[in-house]
Amino acid sequence: MKTLSYRLFGLGGIPKKVRPVIESEQVIVVDEGIGGRFITRHVKGPGKRYRNRIEGFSGSLVVTQKRILCFTYGKRQINIAVDDPRMSQLFVGLPSNGRLSISFESSVFHKDWSGVIEFQFNTEKAPLFYETLSCLGAQQRSG
Repeated sequence: MKTLSYRLFGLGGIPKKVRPVIESEQVIVVDEGIGGRFITRHVKGPGKRYRNRIEGFSGSLVVTQKRILCFTYGKRQINIAVDDPRMSQLFVGLPSNGRLSISFESSVFHKDWSGVIEFQFNTEKAPLFYETLSCLGAQQRSG
């Protein structure tokens, strides 16, 4: 189900500038205008400290033949090539029916950071994303 902010204002869609690039990379699975939660656990970085933070969002998730992309309110949050060795540092899970979780240790992507970052997406395509990301090398996490 699409979020209200997406249906009314298009918030949580794939940015128009990025769409042609994504389409040229042969989309495997995509969903946009989906609700979710951004969760941090003991994240520390230059000028940032988040003990336990949870924020809702309207966003999109895309897996192409070349990369994984996540946008929340049009801001890119995840952009990782499928052949990047850090792919194995992503953890994917299906915590409930219709929900996909992608989490990682922030230091894997930001040198001076520490703590866990998690994105939870409410999407009917959760099992398809889970299977696709697992096949690309992400670690499976139960729940």
